[in-house]
Amino acid sequence: MSLLFALSVSTGILSAVLVWFTGLFDIASWLAFLGATSYFACTDKGFKGLTQVWLTNFSGAGWAILIILASSYMQGDLATYAATAVFAFCMCIQAKFNLLKFIPGTFMGAAAIFSVNGLWTSAFIGLFIGAIFGFLMNYCGELLYKYSGRLFSNEKNNSNKHLDNK
Repeated sequence: MSLLFALSVSTGILSAVLVWFTGLFDIASWLAFLGATSYFACTDKGFKGLTQVWLTNFSGAGWAILIILASSYMQGDLATYAATAVFAFCMCIQAKFNLLKFIPGTFMGAAAIFSVNGLWTSAFIGLFIGAIFGFLMNYCGELLYKYSGRLFSNEKNNSNKHLDNK
């Protein structure tokens, strides 16, 4: 079994669980999938990657909230454009800090806030849970790959042993 196939199996199964889970708690499943996507897109994996995804998603959400607040206090479209430019700059420059280097995660967090019209609690919960599921999808896929290789190689070794006895 290839690693891609194992990851596909674990992702398929856990995606169904994720949709069920988010339905139980009335969380928009697409927000959770955005969090899972962030994890898969992040180059760091394991708990370091999960932490990086959480920090960048939540910082992006925070920047988006600041854009919304600044835009609500400013008059005119030009002021909104300027606020967006300043905060988008901040979203990128924060990558100087190692745990905030995953710029796409920052923009995914901001997109989540904009798409739920600033309702930050649902965005934060969805992104948080989704990142955990992304971590689990990857981890379970790697375990499946690791142990399927052992299982199939043992079967081959055992099936070939009877040939040696003849």
